[in-house]
Amino acid sequence: MTETLPPLRTTHPFDAAGGRWCFDLWDGTGRPVVFIPAVLFDRTCWWPTAADLRPYATVVAVDLPGHGGSPGRDRYEPDDLVDDLAMLVDSLQLRRAPVIVGHGPSATLAALFAARYATHAVVAVDPIPATGLCADVDTYLRGLQLTEIPEQYRGLLQTSHDPRLLAAYATGLRYRRPATATIGVTPTRLAVHSRPPSEPETDPQAADTWRQEVYDVPGRFASLAAARRFITDLRTLL
Repeated sequence: MTETLPPLRTTHPFDAAGGRWCFDLWDGTGRPVVFIPAVLFDRTCWWPTAADLRPYATVVAVDLPGHGGSPGRDRYEPDDLVDDLAMLVDSLQLRRAPVIVGHGPSATLAALFAARYATHAVVAVDPIPATGLCADVDTYLRGLQLTEIPEQYRGLLQTSHDPRLLAAYATGLRYRRPATATIGVTPTRLAVHSRPPSEPETDPQAADTWRQEVYDVPGRFASLAAARRFITDLRTLL
């Protein structure tokens, strides 16, 4: 008799203090890695990375509030979001400090998490400086160069075009530095860029604490455009 194997990816709700979050879990035995999508994108953009990383880690990909399966809320304060995310991670009882990965403007949330909670490493993927969130939706999405994403991944990108959602996140994030002092042990910090950045995209006061990697690939989704290299870099952090 053949037993039915459990799915590699399972979807779960989590009721945090600020509201419900939706997340996917690839349940492994290694160190937890938590992926935060860029604002206006949902967790599906991390599926290829998560599937490749799953043999080496326990992988979590979240929908930020107002995206995908996570309901919206009245305000999107970075401190509240990070506290909610910490509650979610703690609820999984994974026992090891996580690697936190944020894409675009969500790199700020990843670094803020590392500043407030025990974190093994923090990764900023194509981080977007605060000024990038002052644009309208079309300008913001155009800056992410979606047409440069490898064709096989484009169908996974679920994009919101809600100007109010972008504005709500911009209100909190644009006044936040993407890297701050941490409590306890300082995590490893890795910033991954598709192209050399034209301006500092991590906190200038902490720039020397970030390892900078330029993949020299088109677009602003380095994790997809150079998928194998990105997985290799993540594995060195586990």
